Amino acid sequence: MISKQVGLSHSGLPEKHDLLEIFTKSDAESTGYYLKFDFKTIRSHLLKEQERRKKGLAPKLYLERLLQEAVFVEQDRQRVLQQHGTKALMSGVLNEAYKRLVDWEIVESYLQNVVPLPFRPDFTFGREIEKKFEEEDYRVVPLSLQIGGKRNDIYRPYTNNIFSQGGLHRPKYFPLRRGNKRFGFVWVCINDERRVLKDQSLRGLLIKKFGFSIANRSYLEPFFARTVFNRRITGEIIIQHPNLLPNAARSDFENNSTRQEFLELLPLFIKKLSDWANVLQEEDKAREVLKEVTERLTDILTALPADRRDKDKMLQYNVEIAQQERSLEVHKKTLAGLADVQQQRNQVMKLLKECKTFVRDALSRSARARERLERDVTNAIQAEAGQLPSAVTGQKSESPGSLTSILEDAGLQLSSDLRAALEIFDSQCLREHLDDSSYATILKELKDILEERF
Repeated sequence: MISKQVGLSHSGLPEKHDLLEIFTKSDAESTGYYLKFDFKTIRSHLLKEQERRKKGLAPKLYLERLLQEAVFVEQDRQRVLQQHGTKALMSGVLNEAYKRLVDWEIVESYLQNVVPLPFRPDFTFGREIEKKFEEEDYRVVPLSLQIGGKRNDIYRPYTNNIFSQGGLHRPKYFPLRRGNKRFGFVWVCINDERRVLKDQSLRGLLIKKFGFSIANRSYLEPFFARTVFNRRITGEIIIQHPNLLPNAARSDFENNSTRQEFLELLPLFIKKLSDWANVLQEEDKAREVLKEVTERLTDILTALPADRRDKDKMLQYNVEIAQQERSLEVHKKTLAGLADVQQQRNQVMKLLKECKTFVRDALSRSARARERLERDVTNAIQAEAGQLPSAVTGQKSESPGSLTSILEDAGLQLSSDLRAALEIFDSQCLREHLDDSSYATILKELKDILEERF
């Protein structure tokens, strides 16, 4: 029995349309159901009740009466739906709301935030993640949207294009558990280069409960020791604990003891996630260094024959070859554990040995060394004609880009005024006074520093 003393307010009720009709049918039933919400009647009753309260009169409206007069449920005798699905009709929509309701992007974005949609068929990791959803008993709801003459299936917003190279790292899954209490699970994808994701709106993890998005993707950023990791990943935290309930604004969870335990668990989870991300990023860095060293040693080996009689250049090559060797040494352990680069690693070590031997012999005065030098000259000339190891004939590394691109790749947010000032400094100061090689070296050093600090 519903008490007649229940207080009612019109706050939160739809004020942009008069009538909502919903037709819904499941696969298991031959006939669906029809639900009718008469919001015009509800608003009228609530406004009258509000006036009574202003005058100090006793409440006259109660919930049971309001529902009896404005909400109706019955079988769909007209059989509007022949198959499984749901159809909603809104009548008497005001002009402002109508514009939003016929804007495809607005409606699609809204549904992506409130419905557990499937992934796009062409998203590389979509089927794998959906299989994880099935294992976790997390239901996905296929949905088609029609506005006017346009009708399409809609999906979660993830695509391969958000990754720098289309997505080279498989998703990682984390259980959210503390002792015997399980809060849900997490799926995470990380960029395949050491830079932030291209799409700013998808950077970070989004918390989901019942398909609803809670807060936004920056919610967890304060928990990261290196905030750039939050901007290099995307994914979702799927909450399954019954006591973690979204607040009315869906900006957080209702404040209770379960929420407190969840917040205490987050730093532990973020630590595990960051450790995993750091390993992948170190592997990407090692591959990047291997590629750069391979290319530079190839260039040096090609140039050595022509410069063999220039002692100063040989000394410069000697220093640079040592620097390249140190770069490899820093990532020696990581490279040794990467099965996919072992052939290239062996070939670059051969290149390194050839360069060191050539320079050493060029700087030697012994007759024996000169004989060996002549043989090396012949070999180098042959290599220049196209007989270099296959590992060194790949694509050249991308140029470092510009000052602003280096800063943005590190996750720094640049205002339009700051961007304009930096572009002027970049073009009229740095580039005016530096040659291309020095400019590229400085940007590379800045890139490495930012990657370590942010």
